[in-house]
Amino acid sequence: MPVILKIEHADGQKTAVWEITEDEFKLLELAKLNKTDSIRLSLISNHGRRLEWLATRALLTQFYTAIPSIDYKENGKPFFNDLKDKISISHSGTMVAIALHSTQTPGIDIEMLNQRIFKIATRFLGDEEKVAIGNNPTVEELTIVWGAKEVLFKIYEHGEVSFKEDLLVKPFKISPRGSFSGIIKKDDKNAHIPMEYMQIGNYMMVHTNYSYSDFEKNSEL
Repeated sequence: MPVILKIEHADGQKTAVWEITEDEFKLLELAKLNKTDSIRLSLISNHGRRLEWLATRALLTQFYTAIPSIDYKENGKPFFNDLKDKISISHSGTMVAIALHSTQTPGIDIEMLNQRIFKIATRFLGDEEKVAIGNNPTVEELTIVWGAKEVLFKIYEHGEVSFKEDLLVKPFKISPRGSFSGIIKKDDKNAHIPMEYMQIGNYMMVHTNYSYSDFEKNSEL
């Protein structure tokens, strides 16, 4: 079973990554769909999307005996219909990642490392971040910043945000794994969010890590 990462954090968050190597029939067997989800799957025609959808449900079997039903808000953010737990989902290439938390709002993003990120860097890098990463950032550094802003965006529930103006990633030291924080700056309020990044092969994953204590605990969301 290709669960390549499974973390149970000290604060209660659960983070896991699945690498899709199975065909659809095997994922169907592993996902253990109920009748409602079987109907939902039948409405998805894209093959790649079906595999991602099934892998997400297969990942949930790592944490729940009865697989909870996932629905989506108007803004596309997932939530459980029948559980108080909160969920965040991300997928890229053959990787699917989830983060779960019973009390906090989790966020997760996984991205394949790709040189194309240099072409869009000016769209999401703020002035402070440009100074922090310098004039010659690596693809890994830019992907961490992008992934962190995706996480912050997923956490924010109250409307549109500008990746460049409203979301700030604090400086970090590049390594295979590290902790840092980001800030959601919206409507004259600041929410400080602790995060962790981790390189997994040719992918970079960023997720919330509320057990990381080196941040300002003055969230105002």
